Amino acid sequence: MGNVAAVFLFEWKRALTLPRMMWWGVLAAFPVFIVGVIRFTTYQIPPREFWAGMLYALIPMLVSMLGMLLWATPAISAELERRSWVYLTVRPNGGTAVLLGKYLAAVTWVIPPTLIGLSIAVPLADTSDGWRLWWTMARLVCLSCPAYGAVYLLLGTLLPRRALVLAVAYTLIFELIVALVPAVINKLTIQYRLRALLVEWCDLSFPGPGGRPSGVLALIGDDPAWQHVMTLLLLPPVLLLIAVAILRWSEFSTSAESDV
Repeated sequence: MGNVAAVFLFEWKRALTLPRMMWWGVLAAFPVFIVGVIRFTTYQIPPREFWAGMLYALIPMLVSMLGMLLWATPAISAELERRSWVYLTVRPNGGTAVLLGKYLAAVTWVIPPTLIGLSIAVPLADTSDGWRLWWTMARLVCLSCPAYGAVYLLLGTLLPRRALVLAVAYTLIFELIVALVPAVINKLTIQYRLRALLVEWCDLSFPGPGGRPSGVLALIGDDPAWQHVMTLLLLPPVLLLIAVAILRWSEFSTSAESDV
């Protein structure tokens, strides 16, 4: 644990640079900008359901996902590019410490600007139940960031030299396309769980019988909220264990480093 904490602190210190802090500010400002443009350029105040969907798309779906993709995916490839991987792995459990430390740094780096942007965007939207929207989105952010981080870290461990390409392909195919397919396969995506929790926690209703027509149920299911929460909580440790196992079995040689 000491090595993991050391990597975590080192990554945070390295993140406190002007370019990275500017990117941190962009993550926080992006949803605020979009919400502000919509709020002050429309003649009629959008309904509550619109703001719930818009805030979900901007914050747990876009900002959280993009932030984790850029931070967690290159955990191994960044060390290979610096040619420091061989020195890190000679220490006892050095590779595991780097993996877990960078994962924790990524999660704790992305969540704060996301919550800051959310805390400004919700009052700007001026909805009747802003507190409920904020509390729902805050929980979705805290569930989505660790889950996406674990997925992207695993992908980066599988193919470190093509980590970002693999992560972008996964995001486009699974989280943006498969997640919208009204079939059982969409239950394998994180978006399916987050979307179901959004509808449940915000108590959203849709046109149709009982507010939950068959087309909507195909996209969110009818499982209780606690099952989705438990799935999202259990997913990160399981994927991290798989990533650590792959890391221990893999050998990133010096020739692989020079090819990155």
